[in-house]
Amino acid sequence: MCAQHPGRDAVLTCARCGRYACSGCERAEGRCRECAQQAALAVPDSRARARRAVRFLQVAAGMDLLALFSYAILFAGAGDDTSLWEDGANSVVFLSLFSSLAAQVGLLMWFHRLVRQLNAQGADMGVTPSMAVWWWLIPFANWVKPFQLMKDAAERLGGAHFAAALPISLWWGANILARLLDQVGRQVAKAGVKAGAFDSVDGTSSHLIGIISSLCLVATALFCVQIIRALQERMDQRREGYEAVDGAPAPVEDVAEAA
Repeated sequence: MCAQHPGRDAVLTCARCGRYACSGCERAEGRCRECAQQAALAVPDSRARARRAVRFLQVAAGMDLLALFSYAILFAGAGDDTSLWEDGANSVVFLSLFSSLAAQVGLLMWFHRLVRQLNAQGADMGVTPSMAVWWWLIPFANWVKPFQLMKDAAERLGGAHFAAALPISLWWGANILARLLDQVGRQVAKAGVKAGAFDSVDGTSSHLIGIISSLCLVATALFCVQIIRALQERMDQRREGYEAVDGAPAPVEDVAEAA
């Protein structure tokens, strides 16, 4: 008989504690409800990391917005003496790169903890938390795999409709476009160096690429903030459910089925 509900027949022996469990107490990986709860709550929650990642992304979006304005001013006055604005724009771009790096680190730290929680709850992501982070850093694979992992996490937290409602595709599309434009901008810069100096056409092209790239980076950061908040809210609801499970009776439908 079930250890938690003595009036019900057991359907398994918990792989962790060895107690008998009924269908209402059965959880993933052959564990009983109490062991599944303990395993889920043993992983620290990701709320603090989510807040930190959101703050970093907001700062990065602000710096990218400043870079966008700097490029727009240079684009508007590409034919005039803009050496002062060039120096200012270079400083803003440097700060933007630094803030983007901090935002990326914050995002990966949050995602590592999110995957760890999902795996502990039985919603297996198919990867370890460390591997989930490494996929963002592996060349070529990081053009596709992070998008798949983020979408997979959303589906496990809220289902296919929930994942489809999030701007995951827009977030990743803006990110890919920004990376492509960055490569194009580097090629334009190299061509200018080989020529000895930027002519007005090269300068205008470089500034236009900078405008579009900065706009994509702003969109990427803002979409990512929206995704993090939505996924973290679902994870918080899950953890609250696990915390409320302790001592709870069997589900009504299970009791009716047993009767």
